[in-house]
Amino acid sequence: MNYPVLCYSCPSPAEYKVAAEWSDGLTRELKTYALSCPACLGANFAKAKLKQSQCRLLHGETLEVPGIYTICRGNRDHQLLRKPELEV
Repeated sequence: MNYPVLCYSCPSPAEYKVAAEWSDGLTRELKTYALSCPACLGANFAKAKLKQSQCRLLHGETLEVPGIYTICRGNRDHQLLRKPELEV
């Protein structure tokens, strides 16, 4: 069953995932900060950077800076395409 993926800030369809790579030394995944439409992307990315900077980590954990990834239905996190040109 397909369901709409909506922006965290408005009711528009989300096209981007704002996330940062997190690891505990054994597993690695993307920590999602927001799903975003193009119009809300700048604000959602700024909020993600602030949240990441305030995050406390346990010994052995790592958390990279947030990035912007294109959402592609059915793809796993490691398959998402990062869009560094949007990370300004």
